[in-house]
Amino acid sequence: MIRLTIEMNANASPEAIWRIISNVQNMPKYWYLHRDVKVLEKAGSYLRVLINLALPKPFSKEEALVRVSGQELMIIFNFIKGPLRGKHIIKVTNGNIVSTWAVNTSFPLLIFKSWIIKRLRDATINALTSLINDAVNLNYNHN
Repeated sequence: MIRLTIEMNANASPEAIWRIISNVQNMPKYWYLHRDVKVLEKAGSYLRVLINLALPKPFSKEEALVRVSGQELMIIFNFIKGPLRGKHIIKVTNGNIVSTWAVNTSFPLLIFKSWIIKRLRDATINALTSLINDAVNLNYNHN
């Protein structure tokens, strides 16, 4: 199991951060490991999505059930089909944004576990930094 948590001070309003992260199809703008996110089904606060990953075939397709909770300011990706299995949780809390990964990889990718951990860490730090900057600009432009 790969477990990784990155927490950053948001420096922006929770509402501005939420406006950005709640748009699941916008994920590739921030997470460079995502090439594309397509919503296949929507039922209330739940989505079923297909994610094209920046990994070589046959590891480039991931299917996830996503819960988008505006009340909790949290998105939970539950990866159900593809090279990753498990969860990625993004939450806005106490002026911070927290990204938590708890995933297993399929067997062939298990060989590259340390590389995957580094890529997830780097991608998450990059994503959180970018979306915080965009949220700050969103706050600035709305004031």
